[in-house]
Amino acid sequence: MHSLISNERIALVTKLSLSAVILAGGDSKRMGTNKAFLRLEGKNLIDHVFYKLYDLFSEIVIVTDRPDEFAYLSAKLTGDIFVQEEKNALRGIHAGLTASTNLSGFVVGCDMPFLSLSLIKYMSGFALDFDVVVPRVGEYNQPLFAFYNKTALNLITTRLENKRFKIVDLYQELKTKEIEEETIRYFDPHLLSFSNINTKEDFNRAKIQYGSHSSD
Repeated sequence: MHSLISNERIALVTKLSLSAVILAGGDSKRMGTNKAFLRLEGKNLIDHVFYKLYDLFSEIVIVTDRPDEFAYLSAKLTGDIFVQEEKNALRGIHAGLTASTNLSGFVVGCDMPFLSLSLIKYMSGFALDFDVVVPRVGEYNQPLFAFYNKTALNLITTRLENKRFKIVDLYQELKTKEIEEETIRYFDPHLLSFSNINTKEDFNRAKIQYGSHSSD
């Protein structure tokens, strides 16, 4: 077993003095309808994400350009600050970090209902010591299941001003902690945390997965 992890799963006991940032500002073009409000097991898709994170984090920030639709959730609502260009996830991260009151925020999409709280809790242990804490599966990082520190805001702002929107390109210029796949699979053997829903096929698959797997 990985030397950094005990034989028992990390207990989720008290809320972290960190923020969670849920990105809900996409246009859902491939889905054809606002995927945040797709119904999965009787709840809106975003509700699955929100209420899991609500149990863990002291603050939830939702980044959206339609705040009225999310007013029923006990979250801080904010819109993008950089709005001149086509929507992109980096400007959502920027807005969420800017609005948050804590030093570090866990960023996730509103369409990722299978996130593992145990994995997030493990990652949170590095959040204040690094600019970025991000999982790596094979050759690929998972930038929308990652912690970003406010120390990264200046660089993110510069990238947005220069129209350089690729998130992973930030990592080589920041103090970045990558979470290895072996560790990820200890908490999330099927890597369901990184499953997002962009199409109707994804949604149908999620409904099947929801009935057969539990990420925590």
